[in-house]
Amino acid sequence: MKKGALAAGAVALGTAGASTAAAQDNGDGTVVVFGDDYEPGVDFEVASSLDQGTKDEVFEAAELTDEFDTPDDWNLYLINYDMGSAPSLGYLMSEEDFSAGDSETMGEDGSFRNAQLDLVEATPGETGGNGGNGGNGDNGGNGDTGTDGADPGAGNESDGGMNGGGGGGGN
Repeated sequence: MKKGALAAGAVALGTAGASTAAAQDNGDGTVVVFGDDYEPGVDFEVASSLDQGTKDEVFEAAELTDEFDTPDDWNLYLINYDMGSAPSLGYLMSEEDFSAGDSETMGEDGSFRNAQLDLVEATPGETGGNGGNGGNGDNGGNGDTGTDGADPGAGNESDGGMNGGGGGGGN
């Protein structure tokens, strides 16, 4: 089932402020969103806390039931990103408690929690700081340019220099 259909179903199932009362573990402030719902550095507002039945249906439809060690400790929220005039709704999963009307900025430190399920984990309000990109690496050099072509084995493929002894240009 597509995530858009899940969001529409969640709204239709009644999200009018019903919140989950599950005991919270020692949450570390991170949230989990679907890849399509990850908008780093963009403000969002919690539109609604989804009730336990809706959360269970979404988790089952999106195959999330085995993703979390203790799914009952996770809350599911419908969020709206501040993208201008058109609403941009998405899901947010967290062990932390949010209330309708709470606002935050989606963290820029996102990383895949589960690439196969397209789940991104981020810390609201966090800017960058995801460990860097590891550098640009080396370009490998230019290689050997061969000889001036007088030797039948020298040169490159395009000038016929490869019929014979080999040799030839760089990489």
